[in-house]
Amino acid sequence: MEFVILYLLVNIAAGALACFMGKRLFYLMLGVIVFLGVFNVALSATGGDSIALGVAAALGLVAALLSKFAYKAGVFLVGFAAGAALGFLAGMLVPGAGALLWVIMLAVGVLVGLAALRRCDLFVRIGTAYTGATFLASNVLAAMLAFPQLMACAVPGDALATFDALSTYIGGTFSEAFASPMLVATVILAIIGVIVQGHTKVNE
Repeated sequence: MEFVILYLLVNIAAGALACFMGKRLFYLMLGVIVFLGVFNVALSATGGDSIALGVAAALGLVAALLSKFAYKAGVFLVGFAAGAALGFLAGMLVPGAGALLWVIMLAVGVLVGLAALRRCDLFVRIGTAYTGATFLASNVLAAMLAFPQLMACAVPGDALATFDALSTYIGGTFSEAFASPMLVATVILAIIGVIVQGHTKVNE
């Protein structure tokens, strides 16, 4: 049970920070967002072995370093993450799109990432708010609407296997069943996040 709670708390906390404080904590949140995104995708795609965990951690670290030393690369990655999240939700709403889901995510991610480069400040706010909102919406709704199913994913004494099962369930079965509520919640949270960040002063 504690692994389930830990997984939810980490994803919800990271989502809230990115959604409402993404601009202020841009460099830090970029690494967290990309790490969690790659971490969840890697677990779902590979079965959650130790190699996948190592690759996810390495990519998250590289992304964080890129964002610190190359601002535009960081902006592109935030835009890409937000676009990939949007592509994922859009793919969930299209019947039979499962086989093309990764292609849709990649295409939308690249397009949004390129667009982000043209309006850096605005897209930092939109990208971090939207990406954070996806973590918030999916994990909060899963905790509210499918907590027994989440508990069923727990593997006693094995945190990695538990995280793998939770990531697969929330990103797959749950997202398909509650695609519309997730989209609505994500959009509402993202709009609030953009507004909050717009009124937050940042020391450049």
